[in-house]
Order: sequence, then structure tokens, then C-alpha cells
Amino acid sequence: MIDQKFMFPRVPVAVVDIGDTLEALLIRSMLESLSAVVTLHLPGTPGDFLTLIAGGEFVHQHLVICGHGDENGFVFGEYCEGIDTSMLVDGSLPPSVVAEHARLGGKIALSTCCETGGKAYGDAFVGAGGAALYVAPDGSPEGADAPLFVHCFYHALLARKQAPEAALERARSYDEAATMFVGHWPAN
Repeated sequence: MIDQKFMFPRVPVAVVDIGDTLEALLIRSMLESLSAVVTLHLPGTPGDFLTLIAGGEFVHQHLVICGHGDENGFVFGEYCEGIDTSMLVDGSLPPSVVAEHARLGGKIALSTCCETGGKAYGDAFVGAGGAALYVAPDGSPEGADAPLFVHCFYHALLARKQAPEAALERARSYDEAATMFVGHWPAN
């Protein structure tokens, strides 16, 4: 991306909005205020989302997934006839499907979706998908807590130039609700 070649390079971040959440617009603005260049993706179907996470080199180094989650995974809901929803379980995308499609070699992925921070999703994004780090809530944060966590994490990472490990710990130390966000790293 050309913005990385500027005298003061800008970090490219992809924000993915699953389900028309206003949270994605807030996070986009916040990341831009931290000098990131943001691409907003609005996948209309589960297949569009799978195409995005399978993008390999075409996916930015940072990927923030906004939406809702439940015990089955990322919530996509119901679609009209003709849209392939065979990969969904009760309207949600499970980690096993993410593991089959994700190609995020060396990238950082962060989800604000409830219940997507468990080991199964960590294994899907990091183990099978090759991400360098996957961060998500292992529970159900309040609506305003997720964007605040994203801000704290990216403020430490982009503005303070901290390593991902330190940025995650700084963001998790904000308050008790922030500790719900967990990080998954590749096994050594």
C-alpha cells in the first residue's frame, strides 16, 4: 500500500463489518485518528467474509472484525433463498469453517464479537489460518467496552510503538472488562 511508503508511513488496517454494526464506523474513525489508513469491508454474505479471510497477501497486516457473536461463532443471521448459508450453524459461522478458509499468514486479527475468543477460534485463526496474533473476547463485553479495548490496543501499538504482546497487556490492564479479551499466539 502506497501509504506505507510516505515519509511518515501509515499502517493499513482492514475493518470488517459483519451485520451492519455502527461499531465498525467508530473503530474506523478511531484508527484513522491514530494515523492508520483504514479499508472498511462490508461482506454481504458468509461467503464474502470467507473470501476476505482467505485473501492472503491481499489482506492488510491488521484485521479488525466487528459484529456479534454467540456460542456458535460469528453471527450472520438469516438470508433469502439463493444465498449459500450451508457453512452456518443456527445463523453463525463456527471456528471449524474459519479454520478451513483463513489464510492470514503473519497478520494480526482482532474480533470484537462476543464469545469468539476461546481456544477453538484461536486455533482457527492462528493455528490453521497462520495469523501472528488473534485477539477476541472470551465472553460477552458490554457494547461500549469493545471499541474502547480496540482503541487501547491500537493506541499502544501504533501511537506508542509497543510490541503486540505489550500492547495487548496494556489494553487488558485498562479495567476488569478488558481482561475478557484474550490473545492467541502461534505455538513455539
